[in-house]
Amino acid sequence: MDRDTFSDSRRARHFGRSNQNFPSFNNYGRSENHRRNLRDTYLSETNSSEYYNTSFSPMNTRNSQAIPSYFDESSTDLSLQLSGFHLDDYNRKILGTSASSQADSNYLRSNRLSSLPSWALDENREIRCDLTLRKVVEEGLVLSFSMDKSGCHFLQSNYFGENTQNVDPYIRDRVSREVLGSKEVFLTICKNIFGNFFLQRVIEYSTPLEQETIKKYIVSDITSLCLDKSACRVVQTALEKLEPRFADAIVAAIPRKNRLMSICTDQNANHVIQKIIKKMPLNKWEFLVIYLCKQEHDNLLDICQDKYGCRVVQTIVEVLSEEPIHKIEAEEKTRALRRLMSKILAKCAKLASNEFANYVIQHIIETPGILSDYRNAIIETCLLRNLLSMSQEKYASHVIERAFVYAPLSHIVEMMEEIFDGYVPHPETGKDALDILMFHQFGNYVVQRMLQICVDAVTGQRDTHINGIDFRHKFENWLAKLYVRARREKSRLNRFSSGKKILDILQSMEGYVPTATSFDLHSPFSQVDDVLAAFCPSSFFSPSATTTSNDWTSRTTSISSEPHFDYDFNFNNYQKF
Repeated sequence: MDRDTFSDSRRARHFGRSNQNFPSFNNYGRSENHRRNLRDTYLSETNSSEYYNTSFSPMNTRNSQAIPSYFDESSTDLSLQLSGFHLDDYNRKILGTSASSQADSNYLRSNRLSSLPSWALDENREIRCDLTLRKVVEEGLVLSFSMDKSGCHFLQSNYFGENTQNVDPYIRDRVSREVLGSKEVFLTICKNIFGNFFLQRVIEYSTPLEQETIKKYIVSDITSLCLDKSACRVVQTALEKLEPRFADAIVAAIPRKNRLMSICTDQNANHVIQKIIKKMPLNKWEFLVIYLCKQEHDNLLDICQDKYGCRVVQTIVEVLSEEPIHKIEAEEKTRALRRLMSKILAKCAKLASNEFANYVIQHIIETPGILSDYRNAIIETCLLRNLLSMSQEKYASHVIERAFVYAPLSHIVEMMEEIFDGYVPHPETGKDALDILMFHQFGNYVVQRMLQICVDAVTGQRDTHINGIDFRHKFENWLAKLYVRARREKSRLNRFSSGKKILDILQSMEGYVPTATSFDLHSPFSQVDDVLAAFCPSSFFSPSATTTSNDWTSRTTSISSEPHFDYDFNFNNYQKF
């Protein structure tokens, strides 16, 4: 029977564990086109490549002398002992190019199966159901099992979890001495695709004396471990499970200068930084805020514009904006948040337009509570007076959308007024801001958001009162302009999916019957003038005294040859599209 189709069910029966979330062998190894960053510079400088991306390859027999019963500092040559695993040959095969993915899969399967002795496997090439942990320990195969997929499952099922209390102290001591007896062995297991999971369980159930050793090993090569795909999980577990004094020592070992940039922007190490931010007190990681806010460097901009670095900044903002328990902690968080937000506000325009940094601005805008004041500051200093240009940018348009959704009513009114009445139409074409955005590949999403807000306000789904003043009539007028503009451009809008969405939103209003008069009779514009304002871009931004019904003939002749559409501002008689 094929091993892949049988292993999960058999493992469930034998060891009570199934569906383990281990990475696939086929995805192991780096692509040659992996994006370059400071990780490569660091590894070349410190000659750490011998530990990086290490994995396990087979031993031929269980009687091989390459694995002693345990490792300790008195071993004559640990490098020679580890060479018995053929790590370098295995890595070259993993990282090298191959003619067929199926051939690679067969190679990996055959070599992994031979990594365990035949007496430990049954006729289906699975670990025997009667195999005991004592047998594995006495044969000196703990390291071999920890670096094998099925072997790692076996160790976790029989040594840790619910069975931890039932393990013989002698066996536990032997396992600990094999795994923690040597730094080289520890680092090798850390960086193994399977061994790291077993080592996480070792850390979780370690004694204070063992934690001291674990801390020493992690601190000795902290940067390389953080950058490694497998070892970064071990570091995160250590930060969470070790005693505070040992976790503090690990955080203190994080580089503070140039290499901090490579850690914050690495696809693996950024998770370690986020774990530090979430689990440790502010005074342990405030150096990150200081690093981001340096005046002489654009560290904030560089990290925010990175695919992984932007997550670190979002996590910092999220943690600093949480409600603190103690007053002293509240003061420290407020001070650090103010310092960071001052830097973000200074770079807001660049951040909002960047592919990744725009998520930091969106996160600030949509988070309530203490960040509300900073959200308003972003809208006032960065977005207002730039809505038309930013709405036409691929990434900044997302920020504009979030601002329309989460801004207070007063700022929504200001943004609406800027789009409708804040820009002078083109002198030759007569196109205004609404014309430009409605048919722009990115701006049309902003128009959809504006239209939905107007619909919600008119139908009573959104509050329209500010300090006792009702702005409902403004939303009705804006909705009227959008409606007439969509009627006029119906044929063009129907050509695009985004245009059809605008028409769909308006069609949803056809069955709405308001409970009260939905047009302000005291408005400076008459009903006819409002229709003209919606029809004629040149009258959009003219003072009310200069826009009258007498101008209708000349405006319709020069701007639009389409017939006039009657519009009922009470929304009772919406004409069908």
